[in-house]
Amino acid sequence: MHGTRSIPDTSSLDRRSFLGVAALAAGAKSVAEGRARSTGADAPATPASRGDRIRSEVSGLSQAVTDIKGYVRPGLESVRETFAANARLMGTGGAAFAATHQGEMVVDLWAGMADHDRPWLRNTRVHVQSTSKAVTAATAMVLYDRGELDLDATVGHYWPEYATNGKENTTVRMLLSHAAGSTQLPGYTELLDLDGNGFDQYDEIARRLAAAAPDWEPGTAHGYHGYTYGNLVNEVVYRITGKRAGDFLRDEMAGPWQLNTWLGTPYEEQRDLAAIKPWPEAPVHESIAEMYASVAAQMEEMDLSAMTDPTTWQYHAAFRGLLGGPMNVFMLQVGRLWSQPKALAAEFGAANVTTDARSLARLYTPLAMNGVLDGRQVVAPDTVREFTTPTPPGGPDLLIGLEQKWTPGSHHANHSYFPALPPIYGPNPDAFGMSGGGGNYGFADPAAGIAGGFVRNHYSNTMGLSALLVDALYKAL
Repeated sequence: MHGTRSIPDTSSLDRRSFLGVAALAAGAKSVAEGRARSTGADAPATPASRGDRIRSEVSGLSQAVTDIKGYVRPGLESVRETFAANARLMGTGGAAFAATHQGEMVVDLWAGMADHDRPWLRNTRVHVQSTSKAVTAATAMVLYDRGELDLDATVGHYWPEYATNGKENTTVRMLLSHAAGSTQLPGYTELLDLDGNGFDQYDEIARRLAAAAPDWEPGTAHGYHGYTYGNLVNEVVYRITGKRAGDFLRDEMAGPWQLNTWLGTPYEEQRDLAAIKPWPEAPVHESIAEMYASVAAQMEEMDLSAMTDPTTWQYHAAFRGLLGGPMNVFMLQVGRLWSQPKALAAEFGAANVTTDARSLARLYTPLAMNGVLDGRQVVAPDTVREFTTPTPPGGPDLLIGLEQKWTPGSHHANHSYFPALPPIYGPNPDAFGMSGGGGNYGFADPAAGIAGGFVRNHYSNTMGLSALLVDALYKAL
């Protein structure tokens, strides 16, 4: 497993310099220069001049990778052409995009580098951050479809120890929809470390989650369960089947659904993974270069104190105590953690799935096709409705502040991160998906019969490349 090999000392970077470095097209300026700005060695650039500089640097980046490999159905060549025209947005890594239409795989493309000396191949898998939650939720969906899981039963019905300390009436639907309030893992900084130790202590993690009080009254609000989601769902699956969610996925879904996907990646399966390249971010698309400067200015006006204050639940829900305080340190530590073999091998279903784009497209295809995959009814239409219908109460997410529509499958509503880019899941407002930090995601659009997946290893949270590919697909169909 080739991963992040060294973590430079960037602890002195503040929010302004983090956003400045991110905006500078993934390394066009060095982290050291960012540190100089944070200490006043540079006069701050005005938003307009910063945008001009970004556009200049992005336009000057080499488009060395234009050899887009793979397949597109005749008539969809423009998707390949869009990929080639925007290949620079992969940065120093690689990426893959796959999509099905009416159940047929119509796009399966990849390009770039899995590591500095390994090209991206057809079956290259990569760690997909929070897109992992959709994979974990899919195991619960299958159990519901089999009649073994009731979404409106209490979690305590399956996991009796959980029904305590204000969580007695928490339902499985709330748990799957980020409405349970169980966002914190008590004592996580002592139990877990950045070498990946502790992530396989499932019983102890479950014990701590069961004993903890919720951060709000369950069912009254949504708040992203960023690092507890996987273990919460995993324990319910385990109590029903005697298998962890990763084992269930491997034994009962990966083969029949043809998924090159691991929730808990064995050591022997890690050697071919794409290496994570989290920081600086990959280049941004020209259309949002100036907007990055505007976002930076807006961020400096926002009250982000809860996310940086160790006395708040938000701080611990984001695992800041383990992953670092300033955002640049956080990103580096994320890359370090999910490059560790022990961390990847554990069944930590909130964030450590490894998969390829084709498998994400196939995972979402039944949700776009009323439960049908490869001409077979793999889940019932009623199951699809239950797992794609937003769960009340809606409203702003208590952790990340954005308006979200969480469903029992942990998918959120379609939107555009940047108005200058197309919506990330296509033009239909009811399309949905699960995005992961760094730019990975899977999605489904039942109205159009489209499902897709996008993965990359040089992180970029703008979703620029993937949004352009999805847009090209819809225009070509």
